Amino acid sequence: MMWQNPKALVTTKPGKGRKCINEILNRILIKDIDARVIEYVQNVAIVYSNLDSLVVYGLLFASPPSCAEKVYPFQLIINSTNEKEIVVNVINFIKNKTKDLKTFYVRCYNRGIDVNCREIEMGVGIGLKGLINVDFKDPEVVLHVNVLKEFAGISLLRKNQEKFRATLLDKI
Repeated sequence: MMWQNPKALVTTKPGKGRKCINEILNRILIKDIDARVIEYVQNVAIVYSNLDSLVVYGLLFASPPSCAEKVYPFQLIINSTNEKEIVVNVINFIKNKTKDLKTFYVRCYNRGIDVNCREIEMGVGIGLKGLINVDFKDPEVVLHVNVLKEFAGISLLRKNQEKFRATLLDKI
């Protein structure tokens, strides 16, 4: 039952995955005693919770785990790893979310599975042509597609919003 609720993906510093699980769990157990965190592949943890993904994101950001690099709250789970199915689902998701959006771009990540990220990124960009413009330099939002072995987790975030510690370059 618990494992049906992946809410976020957290990337950790190299070699810190195991240590990080406890730190991440400590932030979330405050609000959800049934939460689980697993190291999915090296340096990638998945948070399973009954909380809303943005609540999970908020709890982690309120007190960032020292070992964590980035967090991607899942606003959509696609129960497929097929590129075409991911593209179609992402396009429908964006069309429903983007009344005011003008610019975006897509970032795709393979997490333990061999998937054609370029096909997904291009497919979404082409599929939304005329609705929203692709802008790599200064997008309003970045659509992150984390493709895992069993599903794809979709996160729509402002540029660099997934990072726990903003670098000086992000502020410029």
